[in-house]
Amino acid sequence: MMKKQLKHKLVSVANIDLLLFSAFIVSFFLHYRVNGFIAMLLIIWGLIKLLIKKLPFKGGLGLLFLPGLFFILVIGQVYTTDLKEGWTLIERNLSLLLLPYSIASIIRFDSKRLYQLTYTIVASAVGFSLLCLIYAGIESYQAGSIYTIPNNTHFLYNRFMHHRLSDQIDVHAVYFALTVALANSIVFQKITSSKTNRKNKILLVVLFLYFCGLLYLLKSANITVGFAICIVIILGYQYGKSLFSSTKKIVLIVAGLLLLGIITYKGVASKLENFQLTYDMSDETMGPLGIRLSIWDCTWQVIQENWLLGTGTGDSHHELMKKYHENNFIIGYENDFNSHNMYLQYWMSNGLAAMGLFILGFIVLLKKAVQNKNAIFLCFIVLFALFSLTESTMRTQKGMLFFVFFAALFYWAPHYLALKNNQE
Repeated sequence: MMKKQLKHKLVSVANIDLLLFSAFIVSFFLHYRVNGFIAMLLIIWGLIKLLIKKLPFKGGLGLLFLPGLFFILVIGQVYTTDLKEGWTLIERNLSLLLLPYSIASIIRFDSKRLYQLTYTIVASAVGFSLLCLIYAGIESYQAGSIYTIPNNTHFLYNRFMHHRLSDQIDVHAVYFALTVALANSIVFQKITSSKTNRKNKILLVVLFLYFCGLLYLLKSANITVGFAICIVIILGYQYGKSLFSSTKKIVLIVAGLLLLGIITYKGVASKLENFQLTYDMSDETMGPLGIRLSIWDCTWQVIQENWLLGTGTGDSHHELMKKYHENNFIIGYENDFNSHNMYLQYWMSNGLAAMGLFILGFIVLLKKAVQNKNAIFLCFIVLFALFSLTESTMRTQKGMLFFVFFAALFYWAPHYLALKNNQE
């Protein structure tokens, strides 16, 4: 009888939810097919729960911008030329329809399951980053050098930096940095909590510094800046007016922000190589900043010709490639770059409606985060909004799934990881 009761508890709806949610978080560090497969399982499980009336499907009006983006992509097929490319993008975005509502079960998670979910976020970032560092060390030993041959889009990196580090697990460096920054925000909030004992704080400080070093190695300028903003947000929410109430606090805060400022500056400066705003598109040796500015210039040229409705779901990349060739932007067409800015990407492909709805989604989430005084929720929004300035985040499967999963997670459970509920 006891065995039957135990088995029943292990296969409960909440435990299956926790297992799938945790697996989904881990999958952000794995191949995109694994990530997509678990997303499909979450959707199927959500439909099953809906049929057996185990899905708390109520109050999801604020998430309608996600299905809305999907339907705008479908409408964009009416005036696109490359229908095949369009349907490929639509298929990739199917999760916008059902995944946000499959996450609604987070509402029924108790404090223990919420803690386990948080532990998965942080532990995954630690585990996979250590794996990357170990692989990089082995490769360096075998090659007799930490350095690799540079390509024409980046200056010389070693095997412990940027894509050379994250390639060990086949994950884009900036997406890796995004997850690390979110995990480190959670760690920092725990450090600032008065309920964390001294011994645990020491361990968390070590982990915090490890993640800061990792962010430096991953070389994502905007994520590094975003993380610095997250630290300020957490300090503001945690201490408020008492932030500068004592000399000791002031010294610690100034020292901490100074250290973070140095790390941020070094990370940004080493990635951008230089801050020169002038660029020559035909230059095959320009730095990362020049490349980004050239990409955005070409994207803007396409937008000016299709500013209201966009080019159509399947045609935007073709039109961008044409502009690269017209402007003799050699690096752009040889590397097949997308617009590297999700706001411009939506505007270019599906017009003002798509870009406007994407921005509206951030506003809805921001309002909910502020209303519930949830610093980590706010950090997620800041990180992804900044991330979308330099990457076409929703055009890649992992970027889109990361946003949909965490946006829905925080939307349905706006107090998750909020300090006042001691769920950090």
